Amino acid sequence: MRRWRKARLRDIEKVIDWIDSPRALEYWAGPGLSWPLERRQLWREIDGASLSSWCLVESGHLLAFGQFSPKSHRRCHLARILVAPNQRGRGVGEELCRRLIHEAQARMGAQRITLNVYHDNHAARRLYHRLGFTESGTINERGVQPMILFPDEMP
Repeated sequence: MRRWRKARLRDIEKVIDWIDSPRALEYWAGPGLSWPLERRQLWREIDGASLSSWCLVESGHLLAFGQFSPKSHRRCHLARILVAPNQRGRGVGEELCRRLIHEAQARMGAQRITLNVYHDNHAARRLYHRLGFTESGTINERGVQPMILFPDEMP
C-alpha cells in the first residue's frame, strides 16, 4: 500500500542515492547546487523545509519525491520530481505528479500548474504530456522547456 506524506530531511538520504552525477543533479534540481551531495546541505539548497515537499512511500521504502511552490495568484510550480530508479516505468511518476497537483489545488487553490523540464528528458516530457501539460514558452539556453497545465482540463 502506497502512502503519501510530507517529505523529511532523512528522505534526502535516499534521494541522494538516486543521483549519480552533477549532471543528474542539475536535471533534477537545476543549476547551482553543491556537489558532492550532503544531506543537510541539499535539504537547505532545495528549501526542503519551507517548500511543500512530498513523498510516495511503500512498505517503508521511498518511491518518489517532489515539491511545489506558489508563484503567483492561483499558480503553483512543480519542481524536483524524482522517482527511484527501480520504480521508473511503473506509474509511480504519474501518481506522484497527480498527487502534487491535487495538493497544489487543495492547499493553494491552484488553477495553473507550471514546471520546467529538460527538452531531451523524453520520458519526463511524455509523462507531462499524458497529464495534460503543454509547452508554454521557448526552450532556454540550458535546454529547459517550460510547461503549463490547467488542472480542470486534465485527462
